[in-house]
Amino acid sequence: MFLDITDLIKKKTDEKEFSLEINRDMLKRDDFEVKLISPLIVKGKATLDGEDIIVKGSIETSIKSFCARCLKSVDYPLNINFEERFSKKQGEDIYPMLEDRIDLEDMIVDNVILSYPLKVLCKEDCKGLCPECGLDLNEGQCDCLKDAIDPRLEALKSFFKGE
Repeated sequence: MFLDITDLIKKKTDEKEFSLEINRDMLKRDDFEVKLISPLIVKGKATLDGEDIIVKGSIETSIKSFCARCLKSVDYPLNINFEERFSKKQGEDIYPMLEDRIDLEDMIVDNVILSYPLKVLCKEDCKGLCPECGLDLNEGQCDCLKDAIDPRLEALKSFFKGE
């Protein structure tokens, strides 16, 4: 996923627009792994900033995940806006720049990781699973006792009798 920046470096142009479509099944880095169900669409523009290149744009894709409440499979769209710096100098929050091109892969994966939702839901009002029998409460009610008290906490019940 390289972007040729020769024209920017030679100052033939002030900015370079680009559009990439990346077809992959999976994005991986260390312990992070996400299944992609649509291509990664990366659009943006690169501009020269002194000796550095600033890349602004967006990443669009859909990922396969699971509902945090009922565990159903969910297709979740990701729309990510980014602005990143590429340089020959090393530093925090700076991606490396080669002589006449920049590698966008690490930047794309970093932005997907940072934008990955903490909790994916199949719908906002998902009722989840019954903690006793495991029935999907979106499909109906179960016959489990709702007022069952954990025997370890039964003694706390007496604290509220006087009120």
